[in-house]
Parts: sequence; structure tokens; C-alpha cells
Amino acid sequence: MTSSKLKPLLFLCISSLLLSCTSGPKHTPTSAPQQTGQSDSSTEPQVSARVLYAQAGRYEGEAQHYHLLKAARQALAEQDNKLALAITESLRLSAYPLIQRQLMLPLLQAYLATAQHSRTSQLIDNTALTDVADADQPQFLWLSAQYLTSQLRYLQASKLLLQLTQNPVDHDAQPQQYALLWQNLAALSDSQLDALRIGANQYSLGWLSLAQLSRRYIGQPQQLQQAFAQWQQRYPGLTAGHPLPEAALQLLSLTPYQPQRIAVLLPLSGQFSQHAQAVQYGILSAASLQNNAELTFIDSQQPIAALVQQVGQAQADFVIGPLLKDQVDSISQASDWPWPTLFLNSKDSATAAKAERYYFALSMEDEATQMAQLFQQKNYRRPVIISAASNISLRMQQRFISQWRQFGHDTPEHYQFNAKADLDSLINKLLETDRSRERLSSIKNLISDKVEAEPHSRLDIDAIYLIADPVQTRLFKPFVDVSVSPTAPKLPVYASSRSHSTRVDSTDVRDLNGLTFTEMPWLLGEQNSVQLRQQYQQIFAEQDETLQRLFAMGFDAYKLLGSLRQQQQLPAAVFSGLTGQLRLDNDGSLVRQLSWATYRNNRLRSLQEP
Repeated sequence: MTSSKLKPLLFLCISSLLLSCTSGPKHTPTSAPQQTGQSDSSTEPQVSARVLYAQAGRYEGEAQHYHLLKAARQALAEQDNKLALAITESLRLSAYPLIQRQLMLPLLQAYLATAQHSRTSQLIDNTALTDVADADQPQFLWLSAQYLTSQLRYLQASKLLLQLTQNPVDHDAQPQQYALLWQNLAALSDSQLDALRIGANQYSLGWLSLAQLSRRYIGQPQQLQQAFAQWQQRYPGLTAGHPLPEAALQLLSLTPYQPQRIAVLLPLSGQFSQHAQAVQYGILSAASLQNNAELTFIDSQQPIAALVQQVGQAQADFVIGPLLKDQVDSISQASDWPWPTLFLNSKDSATAAKAERYYFALSMEDEATQMAQLFQQKNYRRPVIISAASNISLRMQQRFISQWRQFGHDTPEHYQFNAKADLDSLINKLLETDRSRERLSSIKNLISDKVEAEPHSRLDIDAIYLIADPVQTRLFKPFVDVSVSPTAPKLPVYASSRSHSTRVDSTDVRDLNGLTFTEMPWLLGEQNSVQLRQQYQQIFAEQDETLQRLFAMGFDAYKLLGSLRQQQQLPAAVFSGLTGQLRLDNDGSLVRQLSWATYRNNRLRSLQEP
């Protein structure tokens, strides 16, 4: 880059200052000074970034690029971030390999300092560590991992942190790096942890094994202590003289709930009895695997006073239920309810959080939040949300919009439909193929010769999030596929578990190819539940999917009791259940992270998303 190529940068700086500092003859060194670190000798006097920038104009070729790089680093130190961004962006055109490698860290720092989210993600995703100067690699990894964590891209952050912590340069920074690594590993699904094991070295396997055993034995202190002792023998010195992260150590010391008598409140009579029975079967199935507590099932369709009396008579030391929302609200507000309780529905936002009261719901709104997070991680900027006009679908749509705006985006386009007859016109309106047809028709009327052309669809949409039932989804997806222009990029379509049905036949699957959706692990038959799923299907071969979900809820509710106390103290602690990855938030509500699946080549397949 010659000095003439510096001219665009002048518009980003203070012209008078720069021009006043550019006098003097040009020097043309035969080679650029060598630079192995981020700073020059401490014996040199401090010179401001803008003066360094002006002085770079005295040089040519690689030497000029070196001095510009020096100015960019000084600009970052002075928090003159716009100047740093202008210089580093210009140097991306440099043809000198040494400059390119030394540029990567300042460029990343400039992007982060000026909140260039899209460029930051692209730089991290497209830069191999070998493209970064050796001395800059640890800091590049650390900043990248921190950024990916903030963007909820836990899998990618874990990969970088495993790489960073096994070759420490700054030992004082290791505890902080270990803590962030543990935070990211705790956020991964079981299948993501398994995927990281493929080709992993001994160091990475040690961390992955610790994350997996902490889940496997959470709520089982004796088994956890024994497994941890075995882990220490197998991976001695893994943390290189530093203790494990505090969050990991606390898992080993907290005493979990170990109830001997559990009262279960379910609507065993009335119109919800079938739903209650499905939850009951799930609880009994989980209890049969542990067989360490006495269960008393109580019909919740009674006044609170009667329930208090019956729970007391059962001498219960923990309560699961009730299931129905109005009963949950009544009991959670009662002052004479002394038992620790896991309610099987959501907490009323107006109810104050209380100690030892937990809320477990199969919240569809959690799925909408998860989808918004995925879109943010994928750097989508113009998604469209289409929902059926049902109450639950509209609530999910509003949750997505709210979460999307929290990420700093404008309200996305969103539409509703009432019936399948609305879908064709809605898609044409959305993709603007109707306008394209009108334009083609006008051209044909103006030109006598025959015009051969296809209508074109919009190109500014990143993705579609469809919130609809299985029948509506099977109608919608083919409409989109045939409406998108053949020359346009494929438009990804996402859906929620409301769109998924295990009873989809082969013809319907062809219509759904390319659809990605969220679903609980139980209905995807993931590896950790294969045996239980086979046993379940032998007994309940034709059971309704709603009841299948409630069975999984009951199973998880019983298994959760042993981990609630740990999760309350350690927000990063995760329970891997049939209904998803469950975390406990500050008000005692369990938040679900579901698995991802897609239809590909006429088959349903699990999918690893960020």
C-alpha cells in the first residue's frame, strides 16, 4: 500500500492535526523493523497514536504498514477506537504476510471496541490460529472466547478455551480462564459434549469428562465424590497447580435434597385426570430407578386446607405439584405452606420468589427465546416470524420479538394466519412474488416481443421462524420452497416443537426437508434415553404426544429433586433431562434449552447448533 492509499483514512482523523505532523523527508528502509510483541521498547518516549499515524506517511511499503500497525496499537491503548478501526481496516489489504499476522489481534480489538458485531463474528469464524502472530495468539483466543460467550455461542467458545488453557502463557490469568471454560461447558448439551470428544487430546478429554460426570451424579453426593476421586487419578495435574473453578468445587460440597417421603399433588379426578396419570407414570418410572423415597399421590382437586392436612398426614418432606396453574398460584401465595415444593407449572410474575419454591413448566415461550438466541448467534439481521393466530402461538411470537429487541435489533417483520387458505397469499405477500409478477406483466404489455422470465422473490430476508401445528407446517414449508426464486439463496425455515409430530409419514417428511426445529430430547430418542424410550413404547405404543411430553415432565420432576439445591446456588449447573437442559433462574423457575433436529434427505436427524 503506497501513501496514496492512506487518503481515505484522513477523513476519519483530525485533518489539521495530521497535516501538521507530516512534514519532513520520506525514508525508504529496505526492510521493516521486526516486531514480535504488542509493544515497543519501554525506553522509547510515548508518542500519541495520531502522531504515529502521521509519521507513517514518511515510509513506504512494508515499513509503512509496520508503522501504521504501531499507530493502531497505540490508538487502542488511548481508546481512540475510531482511528484504530480505520487503520486496521485499511491494513487488511496489506500484501505482507508478517503484517497480516500481526494485524489480527488489533483488528479484533478494534471491532470489539466499536461494537462491530457482524465483523467480529466473521473475523473469529474465518481466522485460523496460525493466521495470528505467535505472541498474540493467547490474547486473540481469550478475547474471542469472551465474545462468543457473550453471544451464547458456547460450543465455539469451549473449543477456543480448551485450546487456550492447555498452553498457558499468563498463569495468573488461568483461574479466570478456567472459570469461563467451566461456564461454557456447563451450557452445552450432552450431545455437544460428546461431539467435542471426537479427536480430543488428553487435556480436553479431562475437562469434558469432568463436565459429564458432574451432570451424571448431580444430586448424588457419594457417587459424585467417588467419580471425582477417580477423575483426579486419571487426569492428575489437569489445572496446572490452580484449583478447579469455584462453581465446580461447590458441586462437590453442597448437600442435596434427599427426601424420604414425597407428596405428589395431581388432578387425579376431573377433565385433566388423563394428563395427571401421564405425569404420575413418569414419576413412578423415575422412582423405580432410585427406589429411595415413599410416594403419596394426592388429588389436587380439593381446597388448600384439605391439601395441607393430607400432606401433613403423609409426613412429607418434599412436595411435587400441583399441575394446574390456578392451584399453583393459590398454593405459592399461601403463607401456611411449609414444605419445599416443585410446582409443575409456571410462576405468576406478580408472585414474589420464596425460598424452597421451584417452578417447572413445559414453557413454549422458552423455545421462542432459544430461537431468538440462535438467530443472534447466526448473525441473522432480517428474520420474519409467522405464527398461527392461536393464543399460545401469539405468545411465542411476542416472546421472540421481545428477546430480539433485547439484542438491540428493531422489531422484526411478523405475520399471523387464521386458516390454511391464508398461507398462499401470505407467502406471496411476504416474499413479494406477487409484485414481481405484476412488474413482469407490465413489461410484457410494453414490449411486443415475448418475455421469458420468472418472478423473483425478496433477497433481504435472513430466515423464517414458523410457529404452527404439524398440519399447518406441512402446508407452509412447500409453499415457501416453490415461492423462493431458483437463483436466490435458500431461505432457512425454523419451527418449534409445535410443528413436530412423531407420526409424520414418509410423504409428509419429503415436504419438510430442510426444516429445523426445537424439540425435547425424549421425543427425538436421544442416546441418553434410548432404553427407557424402548420400554415406554412397548407399554404405551399409541399414546398421544401431549401425554408423552407429560410423562417426560414427571420423570424429570422426580429426578430434579436431587439437583435443585445445587442449581439454586450455582446458576451454571445444568440438569440434563428428558425435557431438555434445565437451569434454575433467580426466581426459582427452571428454564429449558431444547435439542435441535432437522429433516434432511427424507429423514429426521439430530442437529448440532451453536
